[in-house]
Amino acid sequence: IVDTGNLTSAGEVVGLTQSAVSYSLSRLEAELGVTLLERGRQGIALTRVGQEVVQHARAILNQTEAIRQKAARERGLTVGKLRFGCVSTVPSRLLTGILRDFQQKYPDIDVVLFEGTPRELVDWLENGVIDIATVTRPEGFALSIPFVQAEITVIVPANHRLAHETAIPLESLTNETFIGPKAEYGLMHVLLGLGHGALPRLRHEVSTPNTIFAMVREKMGVALVLKMLLDTDTPGIVALPLAPRQFTDIYLASNLKAPAAEAFLESCARWAKAHGFTRDTA
Repeated sequence: IVDTGNLTSAGEVVGLTQSAVSYSLSRLEAELGVTLLERGRQGIALTRVGQEVVQHARAILNQTEAIRQKAARERGLTVGKLRFGCVSTVPSRLLTGILRDFQQKYPDIDVVLFEGTPRELVDWLENGVIDIATVTRPEGFALSIPFVQAEITVIVPANHRLAHETAIPLESLTNETFIGPKAEYGLMHVLLGLGHGALPRLRHEVSTPNTIFAMVREKMGVALVLKMLLDTDTPGIVALPLAPRQFTDIYLASNLKAPAAEAFLESCARWAKAHGFTRDTA
């Protein structure tokens, strides 16, 4: 119910009618002696104790899945379901490649894809909403593995004053108008080792790469983006490295210590390295 937002959709997921879901919820609340969900004009919301119960329930389900996978491994099988979270700006070639490669190797493991901001992904991992996610800091997770090494580049209009430079120091961007996603722009301060406010204020908050590229091409500003997001044939813009060049490491992390999760992390990292998404093969 929490994941789908209403009783009807929850019933469709678990194969029950809306009334059966409502009855099951009432039985659970009666057994525990507390109210788990509140129903109002704004929809369904968890109560305080409901939030705690959901976290415990997710942990139980994760452990149950881990037990099932460990038992399957003993029988020489790898089965299960993985919920994989990533930022929406992951290049389609990378995302499609790792998922296709993994599912060819492990056809009995279902991978469900979630998209979110970097902060949402960490929260979802901690709360058990997803099993694996792309993160920029690997500390604090049960499993983690290097995934991608991406260069941070500056994109400017083709006729910009800096377009003919070979590399651009950050100081040269002080008076520029910046375009980009708010959450990831804040993350750039961390990736570049800067304090907040070191980069100019984000003027145009835009979430999709194609829109960022279009606005830069129309001379509305400049942007800091990961090089792997760029198409070399994108017209009207120039991508330049920073001086000195700056790279960021992206990791895959999980709190699910299970065979399927371990296989997914290793398979994705291996594919990314083989296809040029790490610095030493770029």
